Amino acid sequence: MNRFACLALTTVLASAAALPAAAEGADSVILRLNGHVSVVGAVIDQSNGDGLDEAALAVDSGLFGSLSMPLDGGGEIGGRAALDVDYASNFDSFLNDAGASNVLEEAWVYWDSRIGRFQMGLQDGAADILGLAVPSVTKSIRVDNPEVFLLGYPCNASCGSDPQDPGSLFSPNGMQLRSDIHGSDDYLKIMYMTPDLGGLHLAVSYAPDGTRDLDDLFGDDETNEQANVWDFAANYLRTVGEIDLGLSVGYVTGENVANTSPGFFGDLEEWGAAAKLGYREWTVGAAFRQTNVAGGGPVTQGFSANVYEDLYTDIWSVGLTYETGPWMFGVNYVTADAELPFSENQTGEGLQFAGAYTLDENWRVSAGYQQFEFEGPVGNCFTDAGGGGCDTLDGSVGYLETTFSF
Repeated sequence: MNRFACLALTTVLASAAALPAAAEGADSVILRLNGHVSVVGAVIDQSNGDGLDEAALAVDSGLFGSLSMPLDGGGEIGGRAALDVDYASNFDSFLNDAGASNVLEEAWVYWDSRIGRFQMGLQDGAADILGLAVPSVTKSIRVDNPEVFLLGYPCNASCGSDPQDPGSLFSPNGMQLRSDIHGSDDYLKIMYMTPDLGGLHLAVSYAPDGTRDLDDLFGDDETNEQANVWDFAANYLRTVGEIDLGLSVGYVTGENVANTSPGFFGDLEEWGAAAKLGYREWTVGAAFRQTNVAGGGPVTQGFSANVYEDLYTDIWSVGLTYETGPWMFGVNYVTADAELPFSENQTGEGLQFAGAYTLDENWRVSAGYQQFEFEGPVGNCFTDAGGGGCDTLDGSVGYLETTFSF
């Protein structure tokens, strides 16, 4: 955890502890603590599963702390910190964002007023925050933007935990099946969001540097670093009779401020849209995302940067759920097609069937089946090759998920 992350988390939590308990009146401080833990037991079958476990236990957990203080005349100020720890028994690494080890997911302060909401700190971009997700039954183990993803690179003689190593999470040519517009990541940024405009919400965010560290924010530019990252977003939420309607659109743009190969590496550019429709027990949704981040995963910098000029990854996602009483059933499908430099495209798709039963407001149990197919320019998946020689793989996952929320 870097120095800024430690400082931000300590500030939010220590301030909450030092302030008096919530009381009536405009000067009261409200402290909230909530979270969730999802435990997944799974059976995994890959077309090449050398050195990988056929059964796995995975955990996705989040802890969220916030404080707020109402202001005289309306509005409030406050802050929030979120911790995220994910683990799976068949990987010797964190699962967060397909290999990232950031336990502190976000930490920011805000001011809410009649003219809108201002936020500053470690946070997602406006396009990700206002973007709608397709409906899904399970919380953590999804085919679109999963918190728990259990396919891996096969390994025998050489197994590692770093991204693209043999034995690590499978992400061929950087591909991640994600329809959320997350190009600006959870960099240090500022954001403004309008108040509710009759169901319409608008937002903009700005990250001056592609970093989570305050020292780097004012330091030298990294090789092929994306900076001056802007998010523009809007969503519209409305209920008409028995119909719930949701629409969202987002755009992200950045600047490669230390481009080593102009015309090859490029400036960050991605956009997407989503629609959601609910009628009684049914909910259906679809999303599209286009990005020049190869494979659709997080931005990487350095000499192996993954933001290319005029090469795009397209991702489509659809979901349908049916809910009656404590029961919920659903199906999801996501597909991606990534243009790569000097080679054929990388493709991937995932299909999921799931059902869930809600025991009470805190406990939920779900079960399901996932099927994945990936095909890349190598056309094979060699053992101990990692991301350099394994881009074509089929896999299926049967799972049971138990989620506790508080």
